[in-house]
Amino acid sequence: MKNKRVTIFTGNFGSGKTELAINYSLKLNKKYSDIVLADLDVVNPYFRSREKSEFLEDRGIEVVYPKNLKHADLPIVSPDVYKLIQNENIYGVLDVGGNDDGAISLASVSQNLEDDQYEMNFVINTMRPSTNSLEGIKDMKERIEAKSKLSFDNIICNINLGKETTIENIKEGYPLVKKASEELNLPIKFIAIYDKLLPLNSNNNFEEEIFPVELYMNTPWD
Repeated sequence: MKNKRVTIFTGNFGSGKTELAINYSLKLNKKYSDIVLADLDVVNPYFRSREKSEFLEDRGIEVVYPKNLKHADLPIVSPDVYKLIQNENIYGVLDVGGNDDGAISLASVSQNLEDDQYEMNFVINTMRPSTNSLEGIKDMKERIEAKSKLSFDNIICNINLGKETTIENIKEGYPLVKKASEELNLPIKFIAIYDKLLPLNSNNNFEEEIFPVELYMNTPWD
């Protein structure tokens, strides 16, 4: 995969953006020396990349969020996010909150992003009610773009039910994501697949690159 300096992951609630942000940051960390993961999720108090800050920082990835408000559910964006946006020597990820409400936080920094420095990825999980139809996917795209003041560059196919995901779930949802890619004129950057399912994927003829995902986030009931 080719990397812009700043990679943005956003989509609807439950699409799996945070798992992707963590996994992608770890992948970047193997290639570049200075990596920042900026947690811009100011909407949902659960499944935020800041919850894995100690794990990531032990591996040399700086996690940016309002440090004195780690567990707060407040519309606050850490000013440290500009370290990633403005420093051309730093690569990293913006983990944006779900739906159009979450995209508001991205709008607060979007005017500082140069077009050639970033890519914005629309994470689609067809197992979620908001994006289990072509109409729902189109509506979500339009709402996020309007609120973030940015346009999507790619689609990420991330069909999942967490640890309950089956390869059949992915095979059944893939045609819808493919159709959305064609209708919206957005390429599929990769298909994310839970790493424990990869042995079951050998006989599937997906056209796109497969991105293995390890699950790091715990549910509140785990």
